[in-house]
Amino acid sequence: MIKKVLYLPIRVTAILAGFVFLMNIPIFLHFNAKEKRIDLDISLYWEYSKSNLSWFLHIKDEVPFIFEYLNASTIDKYFYTMSILLLALLFVVIVGLVISTTIMMLPTSARKRLTGFIDFTTSAPELLIIFLLQYLVIYLYKTYDIKLFQLYGGMSTQPYFLPAFVSSFLPALFLIQFLLKEFLNEEVKDYVVFARSKGLSRRTIYLKHIIRNIIPLLLIHLKVIIWYILTNIIVVEYLFNIDGYIGIVKSFFAKRIVPYVISLLLFAVPVILSNLLSWIVTFRMNRKDHNSI
Repeated sequence: MIKKVLYLPIRVTAILAGFVFLMNIPIFLHFNAKEKRIDLDISLYWEYSKSNLSWFLHIKDEVPFIFEYLNASTIDKYFYTMSILLLALLFVVIVGLVISTTIMMLPTSARKRLTGFIDFTTSAPELLIIFLLQYLVIYLYKTYDIKLFQLYGGMSTQPYFLPAFVSSFLPALFLIQFLLKEFLNEEVKDYVVFARSKGLSRRTIYLKHIIRNIIPLLLIHLKVIIWYILTNIIVVEYLFNIDGYIGIVKSFFAKRIVPYVISLLLFAVPVILSNLLSWIVTFRMNRKDHNSI
Protein backbone atom coordinates (compact mmCIF):
# COMPACT_ATOMS: atom_id res chain seq x y z
CA MET A 1 0.00 0.00 0.00
CA ILE A 2 2.83 2.39 0.90
CA LYS A 3 4.51 1.61 -2.43
CA LYS A 4 1.38 2.58 -4.35
CA VAL A 5 0.97 5.84 -2.39
CA LEU A 6 4.60 6.91 -2.84
CA TYR A 7 5.00 5.70 -6.44
CA LEU A 8 3.45 8.73 -8.19
CA PRO A 9 5.16 11.49 -6.10
CA ILE A 10 8.54 9.78 -6.44
CA ARG A 11 8.10 9.35 -10.18
CA VAL A 12 7.01 12.98 -10.70
CA THR A 13 9.98 14.19 -8.64
CA ALA A 14 12.34 12.00 -10.67
CA ILE A 15 10.90 13.33 -13.96
CA LEU A 16 11.28 16.98 -12.89
CA ALA A 17 14.82 16.36 -11.62
CA GLY A 18 15.66 14.60 -14.89
CA PHE A 19 14.47 17.62 -16.88
CA VAL A 20 16.63 19.95 -14.78
CA PHE A 21 19.76 17.80 -14.92
CA LEU A 22 19.48 17.32 -18.67
CA MET A 23 18.82 21.00 -19.31
CA ASN A 24 22.03 21.98 -17.49
CA ILE A 25 24.30 19.56 -19.35
CA PRO A 26 25.72 22.41 -21.53
CA ILE A 27 26.96 24.01 -18.29
CA PHE A 28 28.54 20.72 -17.22
CA LEU A 29 30.29 20.28 -20.58
CA HIS A 30 32.04 23.62 -21.04
CA PHE A 31 33.98 24.10 -24.28
CA ASN A 32 37.38 25.72 -23.82
CA ALA A 33 37.98 27.61 -27.08
CA LYS A 34 41.58 28.58 -26.30
CA GLU A 35 42.83 25.07 -25.58
CA LYS A 36 40.23 23.42 -27.88
CA ARG A 37 38.95 20.97 -25.34
CA ILE A 38 35.85 20.24 -23.28
CA ASP A 39 36.10 20.93 -19.54
CA LEU A 40 33.84 19.27 -16.97
CA ASP A 41 32.61 21.82 -14.43
CA ILE A 42 30.79 19.70 -11.84
CA SER A 43 30.54 22.36 -9.13
CA LEU A 44 28.92 24.98 -11.40
CA TYR A 45 26.60 22.30 -12.85
CA TRP A 46 25.48 21.29 -9.36
CA GLU A 47 24.90 24.92 -8.29
CA TYR A 48 22.75 25.62 -11.36
CA SER A 49 20.79 22.40 -10.87
CA LYS A 50 20.10 23.15 -7.21
CA SER A 51 19.01 26.67 -8.12
CA ASN A 52 16.64 25.37 -10.79
CA LEU A 53 15.18 22.72 -8.49
CA SER A 54 14.57 25.34 -5.81
CA TRP A 55 12.25 27.17 -8.24
CA PHE A 56 9.78 24.32 -7.89
CA LEU A 57 9.75 24.86 -4.12
CA HIS A 58 8.76 28.50 -4.74
CA ILE A 59 6.38 27.81 -7.60
CA LYS A 60 4.09 30.67 -6.52
CA ASP A 61 6.69 33.09 -7.85
CA GLU A 62 6.54 31.30 -11.21
CA VAL A 63 2.76 31.61 -11.64
CA PRO A 64 2.94 34.93 -13.59
CA PHE A 65 5.44 33.40 -16.03
CA ILE A 66 3.21 30.31 -16.42
CA PHE A 67 0.17 32.46 -17.32
CA GLU A 68 2.35 34.52 -19.64
CA TYR A 69 3.43 31.30 -21.31
CA LEU A 70 -0.08 29.84 -21.68
CA ASN A 71 -1.39 32.58 -23.97
CA ALA A 72 -3.51 32.26 -27.11
CA SER A 73 -0.50 32.21 -29.45
CA THR A 74 1.12 29.35 -27.54
CA ILE A 75 -2.07 27.30 -27.54
CA ASP A 76 -2.57 27.88 -31.28
CA LYS A 77 0.97 26.73 -32.06
CA TYR A 78 0.55 23.74 -29.76
CA PHE A 79 -2.61 22.60 -31.53
CA TYR A 80 -0.94 23.19 -34.90
CA THR A 81 1.94 20.86 -33.99
CA MET A 82 -0.48 18.30 -32.52
CA SER A 83 -2.49 18.50 -35.79
CA ILE A 84 0.67 17.55 -37.72
CA LEU A 85 1.17 14.66 -35.28
CA LEU A 86 -2.42 13.46 -35.77
CA LEU A 87 -2.19 13.63 -39.58
CA ALA A 88 1.14 11.79 -39.52
CA LEU A 89 -0.24 9.14 -37.19
CA LEU A 90 -3.29 8.55 -39.41
CA PHE A 91 -1.00 8.26 -42.43
CA VAL A 92 1.27 5.77 -40.62
CA VAL A 93 -1.60 3.54 -39.47
CA ILE A 94 -3.48 3.51 -42.78
CA VAL A 95 -0.39 3.04 -44.96
CA GLY A 96 1.07 0.48 -42.56
CA LEU A 97 -2.05 -1.70 -42.55
CA VAL A 98 -2.70 -1.43 -46.29
CA ILE A 99 0.86 -2.08 -47.48
CA SER A 100 1.68 -4.83 -44.96
CA THR A 101 -1.56 -6.69 -45.77
CA THR A 102 -0.96 -6.31 -49.51
CA ILE A 103 2.60 -7.64 -49.20
CA MET A 104 1.44 -10.68 -47.23
CA MET A 105 -1.06 -11.60 -49.96
CA LEU A 106 1.60 -11.53 -52.70
CA PRO A 107 3.56 -14.61 -53.85
CA THR A 108 6.43 -15.65 -51.58
CA SER A 109 9.20 -14.43 -53.92
CA ALA A 110 7.69 -10.93 -54.29
CA ARG A 111 7.02 -10.81 -50.54
CA LYS A 112 10.68 -11.53 -49.75
CA ARG A 113 11.93 -8.85 -52.15
CA LEU A 114 9.64 -6.17 -50.75
CA THR A 115 10.40 -7.18 -47.16
CA GLY A 116 14.13 -6.92 -47.88
CA PHE A 117 13.66 -3.47 -49.44
CA ILE A 118 11.73 -2.24 -46.39
CA ASP A 119 14.38 -3.63 -44.01
CA PHE A 120 17.08 -1.84 -46.02
CA THR A 121 15.20 1.48 -46.09
CA THR A 122 14.48 1.51 -42.35
CA SER A 123 18.21 1.22 -41.68
CA ALA A 124 18.83 4.62 -43.33
CA PRO A 125 19.32 7.64 -41.01
CA GLU A 126 16.14 9.67 -40.62
CA LEU A 127 17.93 12.94 -41.41
CA LEU A 128 19.06 11.49 -44.74
CA ILE A 129 15.48 10.52 -45.63
CA ILE A 130 14.19 13.98 -44.65
CA PHE A 131 16.86 15.72 -46.76
CA LEU A 132 16.11 13.45 -49.74
CA LEU A 133 12.38 14.18 -49.56
CA GLN A 134 13.13 17.89 -49.23
CA TYR A 135 15.47 17.75 -52.23
CA LEU A 136 12.85 15.86 -54.28
CA VAL A 137 10.24 18.57 -53.76
CA ILE A 138 12.73 21.32 -54.67
CA TYR A 139 13.97 19.39 -57.72
CA LEU A 140 10.44 18.87 -59.08
CA TYR A 141 9.64 22.55 -58.61
CA LYS A 142 12.85 23.86 -60.23
CA THR A 143 13.03 21.35 -63.08
CA TYR A 144 9.39 20.82 -64.01
CA ASP A 145 7.71 23.79 -62.26
CA ILE A 146 5.62 21.32 -60.27
CA LYS A 147 4.74 22.57 -56.80
CA LEU A 148 3.34 19.53 -55.03
CA PHE A 149 2.80 21.34 -51.74
CA GLN A 150 4.12 24.20 -49.68
CA LEU A 151 7.65 23.41 -48.53
CA TYR A 152 8.51 26.07 -45.96
CA GLY A 153 6.51 27.80 -43.30
CA GLY A 154 6.63 31.37 -42.07
CA MET A 155 4.94 33.84 -39.80
CA SER A 156 1.66 33.74 -41.72
CA THR A 157 1.76 30.28 -43.29
CA GLN A 158 1.31 26.92 -41.63
CA PRO A 159 1.84 23.97 -44.00
CA TYR A 160 0.24 20.70 -42.93
CA PHE A 161 0.68 18.02 -45.57
CA LEU A 162 4.44 18.06 -46.14
CA PRO A 163 5.49 18.16 -42.44
CA ALA A 164 3.04 15.34 -41.70
CA PHE A 165 4.23 13.29 -44.69
CA VAL A 166 7.95 13.72 -43.95
CA SER A 167 7.43 13.04 -40.23
CA SER A 168 5.52 9.84 -40.98
CA PHE A 169 7.65 8.35 -43.77
CA LEU A 170 10.11 6.31 -41.69
CA PRO A 171 7.61 5.51 -38.89
CA ALA A 172 5.31 4.06 -41.57
CA LEU A 173 8.13 1.81 -42.79
CA PHE A 174 8.85 0.70 -39.23
CA LEU A 175 5.17 -0.08 -38.67
CA ILE A 176 5.07 -2.08 -41.91
CA GLN A 177 8.14 -3.99 -40.74
CA PHE A 178 6.50 -4.67 -37.36
CA LEU A 179 3.19 -5.77 -38.90
CA LEU A 180 4.91 -8.11 -41.35
CA LYS A 181 6.60 -9.90 -38.45
CA GLU A 182 3.32 -10.16 -36.58
CA PHE A 183 1.55 -11.47 -39.69
CA LEU A 184 4.20 -14.19 -40.01
CA ASN A 185 3.69 -15.10 -36.34
CA GLU A 186 -0.08 -15.33 -36.84
CA GLU A 187 0.25 -17.49 -39.97
CA VAL A 188 1.48 -20.50 -38.00
CA LYS A 189 -1.23 -20.39 -35.33
CA ASP A 190 -3.91 -23.06 -35.09
CA TYR A 191 -6.86 -20.91 -36.16
CA VAL A 192 -5.10 -19.95 -39.43
CA VAL A 193 -4.18 -23.58 -40.17
CA PHE A 194 -7.79 -24.59 -39.45
CA ALA A 195 -9.12 -21.82 -41.73
CA ARG A 196 -6.88 -22.99 -44.56
CA SER A 197 -8.01 -26.59 -44.06
CA LYS A 198 -11.60 -25.36 -44.46
CA GLY A 199 -10.66 -23.96 -47.87
CA LEU A 200 -10.84 -20.24 -47.02
CA SER A 201 -8.89 -17.97 -49.35
CA ARG A 202 -5.80 -16.10 -48.18
CA ARG A 203 -7.64 -12.80 -48.63
CA THR A 204 -10.50 -13.92 -46.37
CA ILE A 205 -8.12 -15.23 -43.72
CA TYR A 206 -6.14 -12.00 -43.58
CA LEU A 207 -8.96 -9.48 -43.86
CA LYS A 208 -11.46 -11.21 -41.58
CA HIS A 209 -9.37 -13.10 -39.05
CA ILE A 210 -5.69 -12.16 -38.81
CA ILE A 211 -6.14 -8.36 -38.92
CA ARG A 212 -8.64 -8.58 -36.09
CA ASN A 213 -5.97 -10.16 -33.90
CA ILE A 214 -3.27 -7.77 -35.13
CA ILE A 215 -5.16 -4.57 -34.21
CA PRO A 216 -4.55 -4.86 -30.42
CA LEU A 217 -0.81 -5.34 -31.06
CA LEU A 218 -0.89 -2.27 -33.32
CA LEU A 219 -2.53 -0.19 -30.57
CA ILE A 220 0.14 -1.30 -28.09
CA HIS A 221 2.87 -0.40 -30.58
CA LEU A 222 1.44 3.11 -31.15
CA LYS A 223 3.42 4.53 -28.22
CA VAL A 224 6.67 3.76 -30.06
CA ILE A 225 5.32 5.21 -33.32
CA ILE A 226 4.20 8.42 -31.60
CA TRP A 227 7.63 8.85 -30.00
CA TYR A 228 9.21 8.41 -33.42
CA ILE A 229 6.86 10.91 -35.09
CA LEU A 230 7.43 13.51 -32.36
CA THR A 231 11.21 13.35 -32.77
CA ASN A 232 10.76 13.78 -36.53
CA ILE A 233 8.44 16.76 -36.01
CA ILE A 234 11.17 18.50 -33.99
CA VAL A 235 13.60 18.09 -36.90
CA VAL A 236 11.02 19.00 -39.55
CA GLU A 237 9.85 22.20 -37.84
CA TYR A 238 13.46 23.32 -37.53
CA LEU A 239 14.51 22.44 -41.10
CA PHE A 240 11.38 23.80 -42.80
CA ASN A 241 11.28 27.00 -40.72
CA ILE A 242 7.82 26.15 -39.39
CA ASP A 243 6.48 28.47 -36.71
CA GLY A 244 5.17 25.70 -34.45
CA TYR A 245 5.30 24.65 -30.83
CA ILE A 246 8.97 23.62 -30.93
CA GLY A 247 9.97 27.30 -31.18
CA ILE A 248 8.02 28.01 -27.98
CA VAL A 249 9.82 25.20 -26.16
CA LYS A 250 13.22 26.47 -27.35
CA SER A 251 12.44 30.02 -26.21
CA PHE A 252 12.28 28.90 -22.56
CA PHE A 253 15.42 26.79 -22.65
CA ALA A 254 17.90 27.91 -19.96
CA LYS A 255 15.64 30.89 -19.08
CA ARG A 256 12.63 29.91 -16.98
CA ILE A 257 12.80 26.32 -15.76
CA VAL A 258 9.15 25.91 -14.67
CA PRO A 259 7.54 27.08 -17.97
CA TYR A 260 10.17 25.05 -19.82
CA VAL A 261 9.22 21.87 -17.95
CA ILE A 262 5.52 22.61 -18.52
CA SER A 263 6.17 23.01 -22.25
CA LEU A 264 7.95 19.65 -22.32
CA LEU A 265 5.14 17.97 -20.38
CA LEU A 266 2.55 19.36 -22.80
CA PHE A 267 4.65 18.08 -25.68
CA ALA A 268 4.66 14.65 -24.01
CA VAL A 269 0.84 14.49 -23.63
CA PRO A 270 0.40 12.26 -26.75
CA VAL A 271 3.03 9.86 -25.37
CA ILE A 272 1.25 9.71 -22.00
CA LEU A 273 -2.10 9.03 -23.69
CA SER A 274 -0.58 6.34 -25.93
CA ASN A 275 0.99 4.67 -22.88
CA LEU A 276 -2.41 4.72 -21.18
CA LEU A 277 -4.01 3.17 -24.27
CA SER A 278 -1.27 0.52 -24.36
CA TRP A 279 -1.87 -0.32 -20.70
CA ILE A 280 -5.65 -0.64 -21.23
CA VAL A 281 -5.26 -2.88 -24.29
CA THR A 282 -2.65 -5.05 -22.54
CA PHE A 283 -4.88 -5.37 -19.47
CA ARG A 284 -7.88 -6.41 -21.57
CA MET A 285 -5.79 -8.93 -23.54
CA ASN A 286 -4.43 -10.50 -20.34
CA ARG A 287 -7.91 -10.69 -18.82
CA LYS A 288 -9.26 -12.25 -22.00
CA ASP A 289 -6.49 -14.87 -22.00
CA HIS A 290 -7.12 -15.57 -18.30
CA ASN A 291 -10.87 -16.02 -18.87
CA SER A 292 -10.28 -18.30 -21.85
CA ILE A 293 -8.02 -20.51 -19.73
